[in-house]
Amino acid sequence: MKISEFEEKTGLSRDTLRYYEKIGMLSPPLRGANGYREYGQAQLSELSFIQMGKEIGFTLSTIKEGYRRYKALGKLCPEFKQQLVEKKEMLSKRMDDDARAIKKIDEMLS
Repeated sequence: MKISEFEEKTGLSRDTLRYYEKIGMLSPPLRGANGYREYGQAQLSELSFIQMGKEIGFTLSTIKEGYRRYKALGKLCPEFKQQLVEKKEMLSKRMDDDARAIKKIDEMLS
């Protein structure tokens, strides 16, 4: 698919897509006879991993390294799994802290 179709499908701008390609997070798409980029399933899979990592709160460099190792091993590497566990623990703690703050607000409002 051409970049305009890819933009529409992923919800990302062509500038973002080109940036990801430039920094090596997105594999270079094939080029048609006319020189236009032709994106496919490989780039969709890479973007899925990138978007999940961003939603979790990882930096682009962490996502890039995690995906590089994932491709090499065919599964998540132990270091990336540990980072996921740590992120989950941090988010759980934040939820607990937020719940306590909400409780205090409720006490102040009553």
